[in-house]
Amino acid sequence: MYRIVLTAAAAVLLLNGAALAEESCKSSGKPLPKSEIEKKLTDQGYVKIRGLEFHDGCYEAKGFDKAGKRFELEIDAATGKIVTRE
Repeated sequence: MYRIVLTAAAAVLLLNGAALAEESCKSSGKPLPKSEIEKKLTDQGYVKIRGLEFHDGCYEAKGFDKAGKRFELEIDAATGKIVTRE
C-alpha cells in the first residue's frame, strides 16, 4: 500500500514539474539564432548536440556533455538561459 501511494505521489510531482517547466519556457523576446544557442551550449560543456528544435518560445536541445552524459535541455530562446535540465 505504501509503495502505491509513493508511486502515485511521485507521478503527480513529475507531471506538475513538467507543466511548470513548460510554462516557464514562454519567452516574449526575439529568438536568438540556433548557431548562437549552440555556441552558448558548447561553451558550457554540452559538446555533442544531437538535436535543437524551437517551440513555444524555447529551444529544446538533446545530446551529450563532455563527460559523455546524455542531456535534454529547455532553453529560453530570447536569452539562451537554460530553463530546465534532464
